Order: sequence, then structure tokens, then C-alpha cells
Amino acid sequence: MDVNEYRSVLHEDIALAASANMSNEEEEFLSYVTDILIAGEEFDDFTECYYEGVTRRKANMRIDGYAMDETDGSCCVFLSDYRGSHGDDAIRAEDINACFKKMRYFVEEATKYELYQELEESTEVYEFARMLYYDVSEITKFRFYLLTDAFNKQRKKNIKDAEVAGKTVELNVWDVTRIFDVVNSKTQKESVEIVLSDYDYEGIPCVKAVEYEDVIADIEVAPKYNDGIDESYAEETEKPENVITYTSYLAVVPGKILNELYLEYGSRLLEGNVRSFLSVRGKVNKSIQNTIKNYPEMFFAYNNGIAATASEIDTEMTESGLKITRIKDLQIVNGGQTTASITNTILTARKGENIDISHLFVPMKVSVLEHSMSERIIPKISEYSNSQNKVDASDFFSNHPFHIRIEDYSRKTPAPAVNGNQFQQYWYYERTRGQYNQGKMKFKPRSSQMRQYETRYPENQVIKMVDLAKYMVIYEGNPDVASKGKQAIVKVFAEETKKQWAKSDVDINVYYFKRVVALAILFKETDAIIRQTDWYREKHSYKANVIAYSMSVLFEYIRNNCKEYEMDFIRIWNQQSLYPELRLQMKILCNEVYGFITREDRLTENVTQWCKQARCWERAQKRKWTIQPEFLKTLISKDTIKGEEKEAKASRKVESEVDALKFIMAEGPEYWQKVLEWSSIRRLLSDMELSIFKMIINMNVTGRIPSDKQAKVILKARERLIAEGMPMQF
Repeated sequence: MDVNEYRSVLHEDIALAASANMSNEEEEFLSYVTDILIAGEEFDDFTECYYEGVTRRKANMRIDGYAMDETDGSCCVFLSDYRGSHGDDAIRAEDINACFKKMRYFVEEATKYELYQELEESTEVYEFARMLYYDVSEITKFRFYLLTDAFNKQRKKNIKDAEVAGKTVELNVWDVTRIFDVVNSKTQKESVEIVLSDYDYEGIPCVKAVEYEDVIADIEVAPKYNDGIDESYAEETEKPENVITYTSYLAVVPGKILNELYLEYGSRLLEGNVRSFLSVRGKVNKSIQNTIKNYPEMFFAYNNGIAATASEIDTEMTESGLKITRIKDLQIVNGGQTTASITNTILTARKGENIDISHLFVPMKVSVLEHSMSERIIPKISEYSNSQNKVDASDFFSNHPFHIRIEDYSRKTPAPAVNGNQFQQYWYYERTRGQYNQGKMKFKPRSSQMRQYETRYPENQVIKMVDLAKYMVIYEGNPDVASKGKQAIVKVFAEETKKQWAKSDVDINVYYFKRVVALAILFKETDAIIRQTDWYREKHSYKANVIAYSMSVLFEYIRNNCKEYEMDFIRIWNQQSLYPELRLQMKILCNEVYGFITREDRLTENVTQWCKQARCWERAQKRKWTIQPEFLKTLISKDTIKGEEKEAKASRKVESEVDALKFIMAEGPEYWQKVLEWSSIRRLLSDMELSIFKMIINMNVTGRIPSDKQAKVILKARERLIAEGMPMQF
């Protein structure tokens, strides 16, 4: 699929989404692109706030939304220019400049004058304008985003602009080509290309440390699914997924270069960093800042340095030695706090305080990896790198087998056929970022294979990892957490899920999966309910907060007042929609919750920030909500659910036993021989484990295969050995 074909398909999808959601195409396009950019970690979150007006000098101003990037302290402002299938397919310099002026005028008006006082208090734009007026000093820079389905006729994608409100402005044009490149990339993130000469540097001093071709890496290989789709147009993988080629360099990076790169790219350099930027309130970051300010020459000696990855590097031999002249797809995997602290120290310097980093240098190890491998290798590099701050175990949750199991259920559990549908459809769990779109890109546009894929896995039935985490966090009664960014949501969910998995992984079964889907349906249909309310049509505000609190309020009421009953998730699964009593109940709660979170006696002026606070949820729990008797009659006994769960657990137990045996057989005797040799040197196996290992190694000769119990012993032993440092693959 090329970009022109993609644009055509995009227009069709946007039109269908607008029709289905009873919205307009401009809204759907904005939502579509911002979701892609959030998935690609261009920024963490996005808040819609449509506003159009004129300044005091009669200049046109307009914005469509904003986002605050906590990683680098920047403020993102958005405006979309959707042309559709019948509009001009080219956006020119004068159009781009006009759009950026509209955003600039809004920010200037909001920061210089009390624009917020002219706006409706219950709107998102009021809160944004108020924040700009009072808190602009805390913003490090502005990032303006123009989103369009047209082709950008300007060469540059990112443009440095003059200051706004005393802050640097970065102008970003996301045209259809740029969007297509991100959607079509295997990691769903835009390529960053750094040419050192653009920053007036000859290069970064370095030495080539190692170079390896086709070596085995200890990474888990994703399972393959036979989904019945003819993949005759699919790309062929030439070598095993755990075989990689890489080159590593040791470099000495001037602090000035790091500062300039971070100012320009910000959090995009830290996408692979499991922690991103830890707050400067932390002990280590204060130490870093102290060294930067007072002992910059000692920074190289004191600092652990940076671990980074890249997809391409150009080097050049100069009179002073080998230097890196170009870096593509630079990712700071470990040492993000070092990078951010340098910039943060400069930006937060007191008036008259001179921060001189001309003699500050940072050690860096950069590994050049194939682009397609980066997403699976980066977590390993991050995990094994020497850390200056403790990394929580939840940071590596994306590698947990929980996700593999949910993915497995999503591929083999067909949704019930409803509304006369003759085709078998599934809810697609996207375990890795961009996985669904990558599946689509394997086929020619409008081909039978593409239609088959989209029919089997409808786009509105895709559940992303962060979506699943959000649904379960809401279900467990944490709407305040669900109102925060994805990092907070995944962290809380990861901690609870790991505990549950360790206690009994059989609880993660087909019933669990069906409940997740039911929660997804409840979330999506509640979203549709809110879109039809008068207050949302007028204000376009707080939809995500209202959904989270409405759902949590209902689940909390059931837990506290109907302890022997539960919502009928299987009924939702069977119908693939909400039943009338539940739909009416959610409509009532959504209106009540909106009134509750926007009350004048709230403890925080900003409604969005108020919803993120535990105090808001505590107050909500004490409030009396309208719960319909008709809805309560639809609840089902927990005894009924226990029957469903018992059957699912038994099935999961059998599946686990089969999976364990299949894994042992698939790896083969040679692999287990190497495991035995590795562990024997270190004396890490018990006598019982040794005897089972020997039996497996000889199974091709003796014909004996391990029992279910023995297979489990072997896999548990393998997990323990990996924790002790054994490679996943030999």
C-alpha cells in the first residue's frame, strides 16, 4: 500500500466513523491522528478543546486541543486541517503559516490577557486558557501541531519559530505522508534523523567497540497464529526473529549537543526509556544538577553515562579521530534522567545564574540495531543497563506472559454472531504497538485479503494494551488513576496483574478475556451515550473523566450493596452490546457524574486535574447515586459466575498443560541439553529436576515424554534459571 492508496482508505474510514458516531469528519480525523501519535509516544495524552475567535487586534485565533508533556515540560497545541476526498490534496506554505498564526495568537492572547474570563467555565478551553495565564512560567517550550490529510509541499516537517510568551516554539506539520510513515512503520513511531553539522558540530568523538552479524539474542519470539487469512501478499521473514545484527560504539558526547537535541526532540528521544524522566525532586537528579552547576568538568567521571540505540550511524575519520556525523532513530534507553536534567537545569536557572556546560561531557554507549528489532531489544538493554535509579518491575510489564495469553485468546475466541452477521469476527488484542496496522499493511488495498482481515478483525474491535489496563483499573475502582496518563494506568494495572499471575495464572482464562471485551463494549457505548448529551455537544469537555467515574461508581455500588451479585458480563459478550437496562443506567450516571465533577465546591479549580485526585474519588464514593431497580434486577448471582469461572479455569489448566508440553517438544533435546549444561556448572538444579531434564534429553531415543506435572517442573525451573542469568535462547 502506498501513501495515495492509504489516503483513499483513510477518507473512507473517517467517513464511516463519523457516520457511526454521529459526529463530523473533522472530529474523527483529529481523534484518529492524535491516537496514532499517542501510540507512537509523540506525546502522552490529548485533550480536545475546540475554540475559534478573534484577538483584541481582530486577528483570527483557533485551536482544536492541547497536551502537556510532563517529560520535558512542554505544552503541545493542536489544529487540524482536514480536506477529505473532495478537497485540495496539497497544503502550501501560506496555508501552513496561516494555521500556525491562529495557534500563536491564541497562546499570546491567553498568556498576556485574561482570555479565560471570557470563556465558559465548564469548558476544556477555559481551563487551558487559565492554565496558560497563571502557569506559563512552568512551561519549557511550546510545540504547535498542524494535522492534515493533505500533502505538505514544504520540505521541512519541524520548523523552529520565534518565541511565544518568552518560550521557544517548535512547529510540527503532520501531513498524510508523515502519518502514513508512522502507521506503516513496524514500531509505529516516526524516524528521527540527526545530522551533527546542522548543529554546527563536526561530530561526536567515538570508537567502534564491537560488531556482530546474525547472533542470537535472549528475547521472546512472538507466537504465530494461523488465522485462516490467505497471506499470499504478506512479507516473508528471512531469518528467525531472535537473530540480530548489531554494532556498538563508545562515544563522548558534549553536554551542549545533548541539550540542543533534547530541546528539539524532547520525550521522543526517551521513547525506549522505561522511566522516561524521573522528577528532579529525586535524590540522584539533585546530585546530577549539583554537578552540572558547580562541577561540570567532573560530570564525565561521576556520571554512569547513557545507553542508547540507533538504526543507522555514519562515521567519519577526522584529524582528531573517528567521529559520529549522523544518527538515525536515536533512543536513549538508559540515562534519560541525565539528558533531561542537563536541559532542566538550564531552563530552571535562577535569574542571573550562569550555567556553563561548555566543559561538560557525557559517556555514551550506542548500539546500532535493525529498525524492526528495536522494540524487542530496547527493553532488554534497558533492563540490563546499569541504572542510576531503581527501575520498578512494572516498567517491563510489556514483556509479561499475561499479554501473550490475552493475545492468544483474542485470536482463537470468536465473538458471537449478532445482527445477522454471517462472518466470524474477533476482538483483536494489540500486544505490541502498531501490531494491528502492521497486519493490514501486509495486504494490497481493497484486495480480498485486506477485506478478509478487516472483516475478521474490525478496527472498532481492537483493544490496545493501555486500553485493557484502563478498563481493568476502572473495574477495580480507580477512576482517579484512569484519569491520569497511560504510564500511571499501566503501572497500577501491572502491579496488580503480576500479583494475580503469581498467585494463580489460571485466573487469566477465557472468562477473563470475555469480561475484558464486555468492559470494552461498556466503555465504547458509554462514550457514544455521552456524545449525544446536550452538555457534551455544547462543551466537548471531560468525556474521558465522566466515562471512568460513571463505570467505577456502578461497579463500586454493586460491590458494596449487592455483594452476592455481579454485572452480567457474559450477556454483554453474547449480545456484543449493552442491554437496555444497563444503557439507561449509564445514561443516568453520566449526567450525574458530569454534574458532580464540575461542582463549584470541588477542591481543585481545574476539573481534569480534580478528577485525577484520590480526594475526588473519595468524595464520589460518599455521594448517593441514582441506581435503577430495573438495572439491579439484571445482576446475576456470583454462584452462576463461579460456574463459568470454574469451567474456564479447568479449561485453562488443560491448555497450560498442553502448552507446556508443546513448548518442551518444540525446543527439542538439543536446547534442553544446553540448559542442563549451563545450570550444572552453577549447580542450580535439584536432583528431581536433573532426572527430568535427562529424560527429556533422551526422549527421541527412549520415546518417553514428560507428564503434565513434569513439564510444569521443567518450565518453572527454566524461569528460575533465566532469572539467574541464563539466556532465553542458545
